[in-house]
Amino acid sequence: MTTKPELQTEGSFVAGLAAIALFVVLGAVFMGVSFPAPAGFGEGAAITKSLGAAMFDIEPGLLVGDAAVPAEGFLVAFILIAIALDAALDGALMLAKRDNEEETVVADGGTHHGGDDS
Repeated sequence: MTTKPELQTEGSFVAGLAAIALFVVLGAVFMGVSFPAPAGFGEGAAITKSLGAAMFDIEPGLLVGDAAVPAEGFLVAFILIAIALDAALDGALMLAKRDNEEETVVADGGTHHGGDDS
């Protein structure tokens, strides 16, 4: 005969109550916060062209005129992301590279070499 699952009550309810209290406090803080109006670039802002101009040390106003935006902050973030992605790609290639080994790797610890046993 099977037995009905029982709730284990040997643990302390203090940790559970603390988690619920933390959830309530954080919920109240996040619901009560007010954010300022979003500020962005104008309708015709040429962010990509300004970033390209900053990469080649060209004055963005020469390429895009009044639609230029200061792109130095974007340029630093762009280069850091490019370096991180390049490092990830190099790591993936290094992990995927197979070593040229003469010895065959056997998954069962080397006890079975395949073929007929006769």
